[in-house]
Amino acid sequence: MTSVDRSMRYVPVSTISAVLLLALPINTYALSCAARLFTLSEAYEAADSIIVGLVTECEQEVSDDPWADGGADCSFVSLEVLKESVPARDYRGITSSSGCGLSLHIGNQYLLFLDSENRPMDFSTGLISDDHAARLSNDYVRILRDYRNGVSDDLSEPWMFGEFEDTCVLSHGVRGNQISFSHGKGDAAERAKRNWARETVDGKAVYRSMDDTIGAMEVVVTSDLPTYPDGVQMLSVSLPESSPAPLRHASLSVGTQSWSLYRVAAAMSIRGMPATTTVDYKIGGAAAEQILAAMMEPSDIVVTATLAVTPDSDSSLPDEDRKLGDDSVTLAPVDDDRLEPAPPETNAAKPEIVSGERGVNPYRDREEPPKTVLRMETRSTHLANTIERYRACYSGEAG
Repeated sequence: MTSVDRSMRYVPVSTISAVLLLALPINTYALSCAARLFTLSEAYEAADSIIVGLVTECEQEVSDDPWADGGADCSFVSLEVLKESVPARDYRGITSSSGCGLSLHIGNQYLLFLDSENRPMDFSTGLISDDHAARLSNDYVRILRDYRNGVSDDLSEPWMFGEFEDTCVLSHGVRGNQISFSHGKGDAAERAKRNWARETVDGKAVYRSMDDTIGAMEVVVTSDLPTYPDGVQMLSVSLPESSPAPLRHASLSVGTQSWSLYRVAAAMSIRGMPATTTVDYKIGGAAAEQILAAMMEPSDIVVTATLAVTPDSDSSLPDEDRKLGDDSVTLAPVDDDRLEPAPPETNAAKPEIVSGERGVNPYRDREEPPKTVLRMETRSTHLANTIERYRACYSGEAG
C-alpha cells in the first residue's frame, strides 16, 4: 500500500541535503582500482624504512606498460627519512610505474614505504597533486614527522578538510570507513528548496526527489528523518557492507560519552538505471556539536552498528521500539584505527537473518549471513590540526 503526503512536498532539512553531499565516499579512487584499505600505523609497522623520495631520471619517461601512467626504471633519491632502517643505509633505488599504483614522473616527490631492498611497497604514493590521495599522503608526512620528532606518540589517521559549494566538510577515514562532519557556510546564499515527495510504503517513510542537472538522478531515502534547520552541524558515519544492507541500530562513543545515531538508506538511479545505494548513520544539530566538542581532546572513538533483529527480540514491535539487551554485543578493548566485528557471547544464539529493503531478496540467498556487529575504532588525536580551517570555513572567517 502506497500513500503520498503532499504536505511534505518541500522538506527543508539538512539531513537530506547531507545524503546528497556525502552519498559517495570522499575518499574516492579510479573505477578500475580498488581502494587501498590500510592505516598509517599498519604501513609504518610493515615498512623497513619510510622516506620522502624524489624521482631524478627514468629510462623510459613513458612506460611500455599500457596500464601505467608514468615512467619505467626510474631512479629515486631520499630527500627526508621518516623512519630509519636498522641499521641505517643509503635509500636510493629504482622502480617503475604500475597500474593502480605509483605514477612516476621526473622531478616529482613521493612518500615511499620501502622494504629491506629499497623497493617501494603498495602503501607508497605521490605528493605532487591536489587530489584526495595526495592530500592524504601529505597529511601522512606531517604525522610521521611529528612521530619521528617526538611531538606525537600516535599514528592514527588524519582529519581532512574540504569545501563543496556552500558546505564545509571535515572527514576522517579508517580502512574504508568514514566519519564526516558537514556545516553550511554562514555567508552562503539561501539554498533553493529541493522538491522532495514523502510517501508511505508498507508503513515506512520514503522520500523521493529528482535532479535533472546530473542526468535525471532520482534519490530515494527510506528512513523517517528528524528535521534540522538548513546549514546546521551534521555528522555522518559510513560503515560499508555488502548490499543489501540489513537494518541496524548504531551508536557513537567518545571516551565515556555515547550518542545514538539514526539510519539513512539512499538508493540512487540515473535515467531509471540503479546507480548506487548507500547506508549512513547520522545525527545533527546540538548533538553533532556535542560530539565534535568531545573529540577536541585526543579521545578513543568507537562506532558500533548492530543487527536490529535477534532471536530474542519481540518481532511484533515496530523497529523503533525494539531494544538491544546489554549482552547483545561484546566489545573488545579499543585499539587505534581497527575495524573488527565484536565476537558474540559463546552461548548466544545465531542471529536471525532478515530481509533488506522492499523489493530486495532476503539474505538467505547469501553464502554467508551479515555480521552481527560492524565496528569502527579510531582516535581524534590529529583533529586539532584541521579543526580551525573547518570552523573558519563555515563562520566566514576563512582568509
